[in-house]
Amino acid sequence: MKKMLVPACLAPAQMMVVQVASAQSSGEADPAQGKARPTAPTTKAERAEARKERRAEGAAAARGPQMQEGEVRATTAPRMSKEERRAATAKRRAANREAMKAGQMSRGGSGDAPEKQKKP
Repeated sequence: MKKMLVPACLAPAQMMVVQVASAQSSGEADPAQGKARPTAPTTKAERAEARKERRAEGAAAARGPQMQEGEVRATTAPRMSKEERRAATAKRRAANREAMKAGQMSRGGSGDAPEKQKKP
């Protein structure tokens, strides 16, 4: 069994070594493609103009929605004005006052008070 297993494992290992060796190149770069095309050096004015454009684009991107944010949904209720909050508070207090006079609330608490809750 061992006599058959060892040659069977060596054959695929040799094939892998041959494939890796043939995939490697000589390591020399092609001189025609090794360098970028020569361009004229940019002036300070051209660089400043390009910088100004990039800065405007960057500022617009920073102020806009970011990739990780997605669609922003309001998690809280919209804010009410001070007068609306005062009117709602007055309405709530008046309803509580009437309930107290009618005897619907015990010890001045609300219906959700602990003494109103069922005990296990």
